[in-house]
Amino acid sequence: MDMDVNIVFIKPTKFEDCMKCIEHIKKDRIVHINLFDLDANDSQRILDYISGAVYIQEGQIVNPGEKVFCTIPKNKKFVFEYKDRNSVMDSRYDEEEEIIPSYKK
Repeated sequence: MDMDVNIVFIKPTKFEDCMKCIEHIKKDRIVHINLFDLDANDSQRILDYISGAVYIQEGQIVNPGEKVFCTIPKNKKFVFEYKDRNSVMDSRYDEEEEIIPSYKK
């Protein structure tokens, strides 16, 4: 069943549900993911997996609320009218600071 939609709302209950998210991400749909029903470990596993797909598609992930994430395709624009712009998660960067090696001569 192929849908002609722009945004999909998904509330995973187990890790395997993230495969549905990946299929929608591949079709350049905005995917709204509600992780309220999952523990921290499963939520992190799903976010890690989805982040890889979003990265490959050159999109990004935003966090509009607690345990809620949206994948945004590269050709879509969005605006937060209620959040600080710094709260947007860019899927191309990890939360940890990038380590740049320095070599001494």
